[in-house]
Amino acid sequence: MKGFPQNLILALALIASTYAAGMSGVGFAASSINCDRTSASTQVIENLYGKNNSIAFSGDDEASKLMQNFIYNDVNKQSRLTLAQQELITLVVLAASSTTQDIPLHVQAAIKAGTAPEEVRETILQATPYIGIAKARPALIAMQKGFKKAGVKLPLSDAATVTDSTRYDNGLKVQKQIFGAEHIDRGTSNTPADAKFIREFLAANCFGDYYTRKVLDLKQREMITFIALASLGGCDSQLRSHVGANISVGNSRQDLLNTLTVMLPYIGYPRTLNTLSAINAVAPAK
Repeated sequence: MKGFPQNLILALALIASTYAAGMSGVGFAASSINCDRTSASTQVIENLYGKNNSIAFSGDDEASKLMQNFIYNDVNKQSRLTLAQQELITLVVLAASSTTQDIPLHVQAAIKAGTAPEEVRETILQATPYIGIAKARPALIAMQKGFKKAGVKLPLSDAATVTDSTRYDNGLKVQKQIFGAEHIDRGTSNTPADAKFIREFLAANCFGDYYTRKVLDLKQREMITFIALASLGGCDSQLRSHVGANISVGNSRQDLLNTLTVMLPYIGYPRTLNTLSAINAVAPAK
């Protein structure tokens, strides 16, 4: 190597050999580069649920691995969301799907990932007027079991901001803030007289009792509504409406896609593709 001082060549050689030796002894280097999907998903699962968890179902390791690798490796990496956000999304899907047996474990995981218990409760409560009390009540009972296992002190503080005399007006105000006054007024005027009580229920109950509560903001609440409607399926008109509502309150197309990514393993491809069509119709890619 003409032109280079001999002492510099020796120094560079020494640095290179030291670096190579050091890297061979660093555990994370090889494991992170060569880590397979099973190893990666197992690490996420153990971080969330502990080593002795009930995520896998006994008797069929192959089926468990197929599901776990997809959820906790592929989806986890693609979604761009924190584990706490992913767990809250999963809780809404489970509640909407009446899969209450899995809720306690995911409640514990959400709390372990840094979610406040109040956020967990408000997430399921926000879904209630969309999935219905028949599904929400068992989900809330299962949530309480998760809280107890996580050592959460109960009961949680009340989060209501309205009274019987203000719930309608405040709910209507939120409706108009999200969808626009003209849209809401037109919908009310086009409703037959014998069905106007449903519009009043919508303002007072859905928006007054739930959207006005503390802890979560409008962006979070609209995203939860989106998750609930997409999980239920068969709500195409309402789903498109609330895709628009999400955009209106400040959520982006990417936010919706990130959320849908987490939902996909639980709701399946047909509902995922239907939801994607709604997103594309209302908030097309630029």
